[in-house]
Amino acid sequence: MTFRLFHFAFCAVALVASPLCLQAAIQLPPFFSDGMVLQRDGTAPLWGTASPNEAITAELNHQTVSATADAKGNWSAAFKGLAAGGPFTLTIKGGSDTVALTNVWVGDVWLGVGEANLDMTLGQTGALGKDDIAAANDPQLHWFTPKYVITGDPYQGKTWSDTTPASVGNDSAVAYYFARELRQKINVPIGIIVLAASSSPIEGWLSPEGLDALGTGPETQALLNEYAHLDTATTQFLSDLAAWEKTSNREDPGNQGFAQGWADPKTDVRDWKSIPNLGDWSSLGLPNGGVVWLRKAIDLPAEAAGKDLSLQIGSLRYEGKDFGNVLGTVYFNNQEIGTIGDSLKHFYITLAQPPNKVPGHLVVAGTNVIAVRFFTQEQKAPWKKTELRLSADDKTPLPPVTPDWLAKVEAQLPPLPADSAASRPHPPPSPAQGRTPSLYYDSMLKPIVGYGIKGIISYQGECNTEVGVEFTGDIPSVLGKYNPVYYRKQLPAFIADLRRLWNQPDLPFYFTQLPPTNTHVHPNGQPQKGDWAPFRESQLVTWQTVPHTAMIVSIDVGDGNVHSPIKKPFGERLALLALANTYGQQVEFSGPIYDSMTVEGNKIRLKFKYVDGGLVAQNGPLTDFAVAGADQKFSWGDAVIDGDTVVVSSPSVAAPVAVRYGWLDTPLDCHLYNKAGLPASPFRTDDWPLP
Repeated sequence: MTFRLFHFAFCAVALVASPLCLQAAIQLPPFFSDGMVLQRDGTAPLWGTASPNEAITAELNHQTVSATADAKGNWSAAFKGLAAGGPFTLTIKGGSDTVALTNVWVGDVWLGVGEANLDMTLGQTGALGKDDIAAANDPQLHWFTPKYVITGDPYQGKTWSDTTPASVGNDSAVAYYFARELRQKINVPIGIIVLAASSSPIEGWLSPEGLDALGTGPETQALLNEYAHLDTATTQFLSDLAAWEKTSNREDPGNQGFAQGWADPKTDVRDWKSIPNLGDWSSLGLPNGGVVWLRKAIDLPAEAAGKDLSLQIGSLRYEGKDFGNVLGTVYFNNQEIGTIGDSLKHFYITLAQPPNKVPGHLVVAGTNVIAVRFFTQEQKAPWKKTELRLSADDKTPLPPVTPDWLAKVEAQLPPLPADSAASRPHPPPSPAQGRTPSLYYDSMLKPIVGYGIKGIISYQGECNTEVGVEFTGDIPSVLGKYNPVYYRKQLPAFIADLRRLWNQPDLPFYFTQLPPTNTHVHPNGQPQKGDWAPFRESQLVTWQTVPHTAMIVSIDVGDGNVHSPIKKPFGERLALLALANTYGQQVEFSGPIYDSMTVEGNKIRLKFKYVDGGLVAQNGPLTDFAVAGADQKFSWGDAVIDGDTVVVSSPSVAAPVAVRYGWLDTPLDCHLYNKAGLPASPFRTDDWPLP
């Protein structure tokens, strides 16, 4: 529990108290809070705000550090050489304010950065994670997991959480299996910080300086400047839209339903109509749009009473031409708690709809009523998903909510004049949400830069395998470059950027080579070309060329689904990288990696690193080897293990010059392993142009 103590001193002048004696309270970022883990042995920075020029001291386990706030009130200090242990109380004192953080641990902190597969929670793995959730009870494993939102602050209201069956289902599955292995093998407290966002390309995680170092600075800066001007452009657009709605009889006629009690749980709803889907009111007789109310009664258990809740109505899809067509006001037990459809500020193409917060004083045991007043200019809402999700902020379990709603029409709009549709204002052009350079850096990474960490794990890349997707919106930059190959420049640039930001040139960076995808299946004829195989090669090249990095191979993991719930092997193999390369343990951390080849008549002999005592064919015979001659045409080959080598040949290729292994988007038959049970990475022996 965080304690705050104020020390008051009498201060007066002739008639009034001087404002100079009023000091600002000490403020800390959310990640400096109860339950946090500070980095042992090295440097553990601490920062916040206070009154200008205020003297600050911080004490933890008999070590005291001090700082003085600058003219703007910013201060920073750093503990050094903290020994692992806890729980401790961290006390921060100013001139008139003391903050005490409890349940503070000292150990190793790992930062996770990535996309949806890192974001997937243990609970989302379903039956695969059920037993692990039930067994998760570790007071020395703590989590800080801000969630990306398109509007607002991902860190707002976030705190550290411990590891219990009630909480761990909301934590990253990959990061959990990684952390669990570390806890078992090194026995020190572990803190995990997860920064993940679905469909986030690497350019969104790079800082502006990192993009500039990559050589895309001028183009990205032009786009960022355009993005910065969207505030002004948006204001003009909304003004033009309001004028158009007035002249076209498309204005909201005013909220009459609330005055009639339509959000009140006591209201008689026997004359309301049942609809199966929140976003479809086409059965209500609104051909031109209008105002429709929807409400739903939910039963909550006694333990939910008084608890703060988060209410997610659904995933609203806005295209530019539809912006403003559907606006809603959300009520909980007759109190307005938020809105839908008016929170988009910079992006006009998005699936994001921030949740509405339900204050605990509105939540009662038994029947609660959610009501939504929609002003719509369409018969259907442009929603991708309309499932209702209700969750307690303190993780109290809540019963599932059914999708059916009751509906009632408040008003109808007249037909749209024939010439009005064409004159409707269009929103200003803006980049698609995920493709904005530095987007995730600004919102998620930048605030926590400098927090003491041991290293970084990453599961990112799916979004960068897309061929023909522009790197910076409408601004030409890497168009014409083949994305899967260009990633071998982007990933090292990202690693260098992180090391610069943390001022740690040898900061460990361990990452996941992409597993099979559902893009293709194994061909029946000639080996096919794909985009994921060159991308995996770019990841492999990064490991082989960038110091203090390592990569897990996951070509044998998954079910062909790009978002497979199989996550345990990823986390456990990432832990092997850390145990071997960061903690110095004698464990094999990699499967066979192609090293060299020798042509022997009509055969090619392949040599490997990381054989760990020998090569084995696991789960079936060796397949997915392809052979080509000088004509660069590949045919499937026969492969046999010979000691620490593999000999490959094909009856269709009399004079082989190159071999490729697992060179498919979805190679489902990669059976080459070492005796440690780790799979070989896909590879090619040639350097022919791609794709």
